[in-house]
Amino acid sequence: MRSRIDRILTHRLWGLLIFIGIIWLMFFCTFSLGAYPQNWIEALMGWLSSLLEANMAESWIKDFLQQGIIDGVGAVLAFLPNIIILFFFMSILQESNYLSRAATVMDKYMHFIGLHGSSFIPMLMGFGCNVPAIMATRTIERRSDRILTMLAIPYIPCSARMPVFLVFSGIFFREHQVLVMLLLYGGSILIGILVALLYKFVFFRAKSEDYTIELPELATPSFIRSLKVMWEAASEYLNKIGTVVLLAVVIIWALDYFPLKKEGDLYRESYLEQFGHAVEPVMEPLGFDWKMSVALVTGISAKEFIVSTLGVLYQGDENIPENDLAERLAQDPHFTRANTLSFMIFSLLYLPCIATAATIKKESNSWKWATVSIISTLGVAWIISFIVFRIALIIF
Repeated sequence: MRSRIDRILTHRLWGLLIFIGIIWLMFFCTFSLGAYPQNWIEALMGWLSSLLEANMAESWIKDFLQQGIIDGVGAVLAFLPNIIILFFFMSILQESNYLSRAATVMDKYMHFIGLHGSSFIPMLMGFGCNVPAIMATRTIERRSDRILTMLAIPYIPCSARMPVFLVFSGIFFREHQVLVMLLLYGGSILIGILVALLYKFVFFRAKSEDYTIELPELATPSFIRSLKVMWEAASEYLNKIGTVVLLAVVIIWALDYFPLKKEGDLYRESYLEQFGHAVEPVMEPLGFDWKMSVALVTGISAKEFIVSTLGVLYQGDENIPENDLAERLAQDPHFTRANTLSFMIFSLLYLPCIATAATIKKESNSWKWATVSIISTLGVAWIISFIVFRIALIIF
């Protein structure tokens, strides 16, 4: 019976369709189930903001607590339920020993573009976090395959990028949110594989070996262990919010708040706005204004900063009265389906975070490959976002 199931799960066609169906179900549950607690957290943040508005006099302290802490940190905190649901499903797949079957299925296809089947498991782990995914390449025996896999992993959207996709797809593609997310994630894997093929042509010419592995028996996932994985993911996410994200929000808020924008009838650009206008010409062909550009720059440190930066910048915009970040973005006439799609794609593909780049350097024992990853992801993100934006202008 088990051998019959394995023949189906590793079949060239049926195995691929089953894998796509499982990934679709994982994303559907992540978004649909996670929407309820996400709305509760957003409502809580809105209530806290209203409480401050009603009980504190106008001051920079009130603005800091409201615009910086509540809206900046709250914008990231709201996506905690989606993150832990995603990790729960990833745990189920790992506990059941299904991932080795998926790797066997994908090996048949990855050989067409010169990658090894064993590269697929680290790439799939990249959906959680790119850092442990790159560390997982240690199991790949040949160095050339290992380097290629490390260079492909940064194109896999880690969980830190999910808030960006959830915010914008929920606003501008609400009726097709799951499909848009599936296309983004599937497209990122395809782009990563194609770029790896280019790397292989440029740097490595050796032919990939066949992928052989003794499949472990299918197992019943442990619900307790999966809950433990959820708890660990939640703890790590909250720890990150309470440390690096909080610190970044304080810095971003201060740069956006000072110098004071209004002194009588005089308007002054904040330090952050000055910086945004300086980098805007490079990003304007992609449909981005200075706020979107600044958010992407802060996202280089950690991708969670993209949403928290937008939370700070748009809460500080007095021309848009809404309190909720999604509503504020929806009310901004600058945002369209075209530049929103471009923004999501750029967020999907550009520069790995600092921790990912450092891990590539450590695991490859060379800054060369970390530099290649940084430059190539930035170039690929810019080119594809530009093309998508121009096509989307015609379609939408």
